[in-house]
Amino acid sequence: MRGGQPELTRRGWLAALAVPVPAILSAPVPAARAAQAVPAPTAEWRRYADPATEFEVIRLTDPQWECRLPPLSARAIDRRSRSLLYASNRAGSWQPWLMDLADGQNRSLGAFQEFQPSSLALSGDDKDAWLLEGRSIVAVPLSSPTRRRELARLRDGWTLSGTWAGSEDSTHLFYAEQRGESVEMRRLRLPKGVPDTILEQPGSIGEIQPNPRRATLAWLAGDGSLWAAAYDGTGKRRLDTPPGRVLETEWAPDGQSLFYLLEPADPSKLNEIREQQLDTRADALVARTSQFVSFGRNANASVFVGASRSKASPTVLVLLRATRREFTLCEHRASDPARVAPRFSPNSQRVIFESDRHGKPALYMLNVERLIEKTDS
Repeated sequence: MRGGQPELTRRGWLAALAVPVPAILSAPVPAARAAQAVPAPTAEWRRYADPATEFEVIRLTDPQWECRLPPLSARAIDRRSRSLLYASNRAGSWQPWLMDLADGQNRSLGAFQEFQPSSLALSGDDKDAWLLEGRSIVAVPLSSPTRRRELARLRDGWTLSGTWAGSEDSTHLFYAEQRGESVEMRRLRLPKGVPDTILEQPGSIGEIQPNPRRATLAWLAGDGSLWAAAYDGTGKRRLDTPPGRVLETEWAPDGQSLFYLLEPADPSKLNEIREQQLDTRADALVARTSQFVSFGRNANASVFVGASRSKASPTVLVLLRATRREFTLCEHRASDPARVAPRFSPNSQRVIFESDRHGKPALYMLNVERLIEKTDS
């Protein structure tokens, strides 16, 4: 049992097939058979059977050096689910890299002197990697990394607050700058606009989430509150959420509502995924979790993936929205569960996460095509 919810591992999936849930296609197969569905690993790829579930896990990067995923609020996998953007110090310093998820080949996106790994993000059109180099916001074309270009610069005396994010159509980039107690949300119109301040916020601004369908933003404040506003900063309001702290948020595919992970104020209660409608402001429980500390949805929001912070069961799980049931995929055993940041590929056929279970932080992947229905990319 985890947090009052039953743990279902490899054998548990078989029983779950009796439940008519469209997301479940078939029972898992042994690691030996599952290996036939993926290409042979490169020098860095290593396969192993998870000790808790027997599912095959692929360690994508060598833990002798550090590799980091972009923040959950940033795009890391292209729409075709073929490439993974990440940061690594395998070359001696932190640099951006691109991995081919078909064969594991890694390609450097160039050498930078003051690259900040936490700033890495993939543009909405999959053409550029965005990053912070010193005080410069830089776009690096994936097809021709040497043709990098500066999009904007942080203002003198200001620092980047939290993470940035681009709109789905790659016409806007939003980020926050902080100076002392002052924090301002900035909007950069692409490709050649000039940044302007659209709103001010006391404290700090964390992850920013542009709406995929409407000109609306959501963001987290440093105190765990959830906010929303239009692209130009008008209509700014704090969302009325239950007592507690919002850990993460993500828009629904249709842009009509926000999913968010709530840590209740009452420590005896389980962390829960909730959904709030943008227009009506109706707020409802999606499911209680076995203490998820981070979460992500698949393309049609029928399944969620999360990392548990339970010390007894440090695992990556999927949660079926229709039944509110969790299923264990594998152990993550990360020293900091918040860094695991599991996410689906756009086609819902892979789950990728980060862990330092084998040494330094490395990247891991599970192929879940036999468990989760394929979605449109």
